[in-house]
Amino acid sequence: MQRRTILRAAALPAILAAPAVHAQRGFATRPIRIVVGVAPGIGTIDLTARAVADPMAEALGQPVVVENRPGAGGIIAAEAAARAAPDGHTLFLGGADTVVHAFLLADRPPLDPFKDFTPVSRATKDHWLVVAAPSLGVSTVAELAEAGRRRQGELNYASFGPGTVFHLVGARLAQRLGFEAVHVPYRGDYTSDLLAGRISYLVQPSALLLPHVQAGKLKALATLSPQRLPQLPEVPTIAEAGFPDLGFNMGIILWAPGGTSPEIVGQVNAAYARAAANPAVKGRLADLSLETVGGSVPEAAEFTRWFVGFVDDLRGKVLGKAR
Repeated sequence: MQRRTILRAAALPAILAAPAVHAQRGFATRPIRIVVGVAPGIGTIDLTARAVADPMAEALGQPVVVENRPGAGGIIAAEAAARAAPDGHTLFLGGADTVVHAFLLADRPPLDPFKDFTPVSRATKDHWLVVAAPSLGVSTVAELAEAGRRRQGELNYASFGPGTVFHLVGARLAQRLGFEAVHVPYRGDYTSDLLAGRISYLVQPSALLLPHVQAGKLKALATLSPQRLPQLPEVPTIAEAGFPDLGFNMGIILWAPGGTSPEIVGQVNAAYARAAANPAVKGRLADLSLETVGGSVPEAAEFTRWFVGFVDDLRGKVLGKAR
């Protein structure tokens, strides 16, 4: 009997530990896709996805691959992710503007950010710049305003498509500076056309612009962030240039399909937080003027709600219609 008692006692810790091991088991049983709506190497979203993929894979126990589905201002990728099974194996990384754009632009929107997606984490905070083509010969926001007023309807700016935040912010800047500008939508990168002078100015995240600005090939007129950028301390904020209402911080959000369980969302959130805290990831993204966030699920949801209101207000001012 003593032997049986000893055996039962020895087995007890394993029995008690079994539920804990089961509870900690990850959901992932196959590679996880992070779908992005831009071509490889284009923009902060793709660069962020590639920076966090390996650290997230370590945390989740399965490979994390980036799947590029460019087109329609990111809506093609967003729809593909939203229609995927809500089992955590398909995620969508996009600017908050991508999903909001799909929600606000159409009379019958293909996506609803509050129903078709479950926010997982606010992935990054990015900083936007107003930059001008060298051939335009301007060095400040005031000089851009003067050039635009002198050449009404001649200046142009680029975006990733009508109704996107790139379009709305570029148009709103021209409105506030008192001139009309031509909107030129692109499917891919338009930096080369800006460098060549075929585009007059841009308002977009600083990541892909920084190397050209630092090399003296482009002129940064202002940052839309509340503070000056450490990489460009000489460039004023848009508020310092006299237009505080144009300032904002954008963000990239990691989403799961709507209906994903809180348990899976929590695991993915924790995996992203681990990646965001990785010094190598933080350094890589900081070089692109991106701040890793890795906040909570409620914080991501609150940022989405704020951004819907922000973009809808821009639509009202630029397009004359708000939802």
